[in-house]
Amino acid sequence: MSSEAPTTQQLDDPEMGATWFYSFVGIIIFVSFCLAVSVLYFGVERNFEEERVIDKRPVLSTELRSQQKELLAQYGTYAEEVDEKKVDRVRIPIERAKEIMSAQGK
Repeated sequence: MSSEAPTTQQLDDPEMGATWFYSFVGIIIFVSFCLAVSVLYFGVERNFEEERVIDKRPVLSTELRSQQKELLAQYGTYAEEVDEKKVDRVRIPIERAKEIMSAQGK
């Protein structure tokens, strides 16, 4: 019995030119595929936005907004009868009310 250690030797690629060629072609195909998918995606996204973006405001919402602005102008102050006493109240925006309440809490 001989106890020889197995030798490891490095084998070179017998067809190095073909390996480089297939690698290069594979990279070109992969990059082309990624670019094509990107172009298709952004083309569809652009068409999607163009179809759904409306430049004009709907008439109903414009009328509603003007009515709400008129009501807000009327709601500056109002009087209320409570137990035969007249109580004056002032309406303020909710953000300002939150600021006042948080300042009182501190």
